[in-house]
Amino acid sequence: MVQVDVFWSYGIGASFALAAFRQLRKLKVENEISRWKLGWKKDPAALEEVCAEGTEEQREREQSALAELLAELKENGFKPGRLDLKQVARFHRIVKGWMDRHSDAFHNEYFLKTLLFLAILFVPSGSVLLWSNPNWETMQVGSYETIPAWLVGIFTTTNITQGVLGFWATYRDIMKGRYYRAAMHAMLAYMGFFFILANGWDNKGYQRFFSANREAFENWKWTNVFGWLKSDVVRILLTYGVAFIPLMYYWVCKWLIEGYDLQAGKEGEADLFERIPEALRPALYASIAIFGAALGSAILATVLIHNLGWVKGLAIYAAVCGWLLSPLGPGPLVAKKLLGVEELKDVPVEELIRQKIAELEKEKVTV
Repeated sequence: MVQVDVFWSYGIGASFALAAFRQLRKLKVENEISRWKLGWKKDPAALEEVCAEGTEEQREREQSALAELLAELKENGFKPGRLDLKQVARFHRIVKGWMDRHSDAFHNEYFLKTLLFLAILFVPSGSVLLWSNPNWETMQVGSYETIPAWLVGIFTTTNITQGVLGFWATYRDIMKGRYYRAAMHAMLAYMGFFFILANGWDNKGYQRFFSANREAFENWKWTNVFGWLKSDVVRILLTYGVAFIPLMYYWVCKWLIEGYDLQAGKEGEADLFERIPEALRPALYASIAIFGAALGSAILATVLIHNLGWVKGLAIYAAVCGWLLSPLGPGPLVAKKLLGVEELKDVPVEELIRQKIAELEKEKVTV
């Protein structure tokens, strides 16, 4: 459990970022354009012109942000009518700090929800399992008395930090327009998760998983599964699974559908329950990737290693995974279907920002 959660939390963060890739790219462009506009304006009073474009909803959002900025400027002693070099430097510093706090990968609703999901649901589930069943899964290597307290602290911390890392790493590839590489963050994390779960370091991962305690594991037989099904482990897994697995699917499908709408020129929140047939498509392709490719390959690796040994088994497993994820395999096709794109490469966001700034400068000159 201590091992697999490192991969799982990374995969969760990567999956959430991937699901909102269109929205994140759009937000990045809008934030950078706002930054450019604020640096462009010479007179702070003219900052209100920033709100002169866009939809009514967008203008209201920008006006609210502008009011916050102007309030902060006044609190820091900025006076529009008396502009000297010291005031300019202070203005630049305040605006830059304000923009830094309201942009980049960590200042959006998608990252906030990812962080809340990890902290409120994912971390407690692992902590409860670790505390109530110290002889299950990885803990069968040690005992309740021998597991150091610092390991528990690291375990709960990494359940958040790895998710943050997965979101951030995926975000960076999304911004560069490398969609397939972005998808690989989630895919490889789930492949590592299921490989550890099914095989482990000794080809007995599945035995640890289906054994309720150390005694059952040391006397392994397939009938242990029936005792495991009646254990606290299963009850806890089902309780938390019912709470957060549907929520994971809901957010992933909802954000992807809203991304499809965004590409079609429609903005706004999607009611997933009114669009269930549409939601089934991303849910299907996500399940194929996670349970078909990731779980299926992990089971194959376990069988191969058990029958052929580590060297031959891992060699065949690596070849199969290489084919699955290569341009000749089904990986790119599933990624295209899931993301709703024709190509897995796109223009980097920096280029879109430069194009937008060039258009605005041209409009300014024309006016």
